[in-house]
Amino acid sequence: MTAAELALGLLEGDERAQALRRMLSEPEFAREVEWWRAKFALMFPEYGSEPAPAGLTDTIGDAPDIKPQRMFRFALPAGLAAIAAVLLVMVLQPDRSMPPAGSGPSSGSLLAALQPTDAQTAPISAVVDREAGQVRLAATAVAPVGKVAQLWIIRDGVPRSIGLLAVTGATRLALPAAERAALRPGLVMAISIEPPGGSPKETPTGPVVATGPLVVI
Repeated sequence: MTAAELALGLLEGDERAQALRRMLSEPEFAREVEWWRAKFALMFPEYGSEPAPAGLTDTIGDAPDIKPQRMFRFALPAGLAAIAAVLLVMVLQPDRSMPPAGSGPSSGSLLAALQPTDAQTAPISAVVDREAGQVRLAATAVAPVGKVAQLWIIRDGVPRSIGLLAVTGATRLALPAAERAALRPGLVMAISIEPPGGSPKETPTGPVVATGPLVVI
């Protein structure tokens, strides 16, 4: 999975340095990285051209308290349905060039490109490794002073917290066992802005600033 993570910018510090050294010494690994960069370059430009509907974040942030078994109702940004369709086409009808044998993420890996509600901001990439039980994000949503960014997975209409994002740099979060077993393509990930320590409730209490569907990579 290292080649895809390097292509997405998920590696930092010693891991990144080691991967870059591999690119210099292992031509096959370098080709893997370039293959993933080209694939992701086809995916991410689809984002940012469609602004979110007016009032989306207010609608989500002002939602009344609900119990976990009730549905978490919200509308995805208008462009996300089309984006999800594009990504699914890429998965179902991949390009003929494939990465070298044995390369790329494991079969348990999913990708979400979380599109910020601010159309001028670049998507936030999140790789979910179901086998390792981990979520890795290359960047974080910028939270105002005194606030934190919190990652959610929306399953069966109910938001379930994955954890808080790092203030700077990449984030690694362990997947709760229940979510690890239930993850599948098509579920939506979301980032909300919350008070220190995260949402005091079982649902987001602040504005949702980015959302994106999970797809297989």
